[in-house]
Amino acid sequence: MNILLTSVGRRGYIVDYFKQVSKDAKIHVCNSVFTIAFRKADFSFIAPNIYDNDYVDSLVEYCKKHKIDAIMSLFDIDLVVLGSSEKRFEEIGVNLVHAPLKTLKICNDKWLTFKFAQEINIATPKTYLSIEDALKEIESKRVYYPLIIKPRFGMGSIGLYVVDNREELQVLYNKCKNEVFNSYLKYESADFKEESVLIQEFKKSKEYGLDIINDLDGNFVTVIPKEKVEMRSGETDLGLTVDNARFIELAKKLSQATKHKGILSVDILADEADTLNLLEMNCRISGHYPVAHCAGVNYPKQLIEWLNKKETNLENFEYKRGVYVTKELLPVVWQ
Repeated sequence: MNILLTSVGRRGYIVDYFKQVSKDAKIHVCNSVFTIAFRKADFSFIAPNIYDNDYVDSLVEYCKKHKIDAIMSLFDIDLVVLGSSEKRFEEIGVNLVHAPLKTLKICNDKWLTFKFAQEINIATPKTYLSIEDALKEIESKRVYYPLIIKPRFGMGSIGLYVVDNREELQVLYNKCKNEVFNSYLKYESADFKEESVLIQEFKKSKEYGLDIINDLDGNFVTVIPKEKVEMRSGETDLGLTVDNARFIELAKKLSQATKHKGILSVDILADEADTLNLLEMNCRISGHYPVAHCAGVNYPKQLIEWLNKKETNLENFEYKRGVYVTKELLPVVWQ
């Protein structure tokens, strides 16, 4: 069994999770620059930038040479690139563990995520593509300050601001737009220069990260929720495992609508009325998955078993409730 993790970044712990559960599976990683994850993997290579014309070609050739069975990407934009070339990987027997291309595009574009939630009747914060639209809603008293400003595409905390009045709205909207076009987000936003920034309703709420698990045929298995207690740079820095009963109905609905394979990472806001609001979705192992893993979940083990044509083992998704998990920064010698 050979598994390739693309756009692995610094997520060496994900490599560890896979290597801990199978002596037979070989873990390969790639990234556009060398990272600590390369040291942990069985095999690694520097790949072209995901926007380069030869990126997919290089992956296809690597998969042929190393007999790769499955690919998982750890970066949202990479998922769309790979999904657009899925047939090329299918032709050489490689299983892309993600979702249909339509779902990948919805997940990558927060405006499409907002429209998707409306279409399937899931609550979601009111969202606007322009200052003019937001101001009309404010004047009509259908939405109020504070508001959230954030990029339409991307992950992490680039360009994320809270605004309390019209002046801040204008200034920070323009600042966010400048940050978008001075970062990697400029590639995704190139076709939406005047609609590259979103203005979103601010909800007083608790935020949860859900791992919605489907098998490799797209059938719902379970959901593992975590409360996001503390955040840092857009990722969960301190998480708390909670019971999943209140999230199952929503998780099943999203599972059926997305038809994803493996993990769908979903950010949820529980507002003051205790309504669950869909915020964002990603078809990959997310920054809050380690909270579930440390509490007993073993998605890598189940994925390898699925790839080996074994049935779902629900023991792989049992976890302790009420477990606080934080991330540790561990210095290492580079050479």
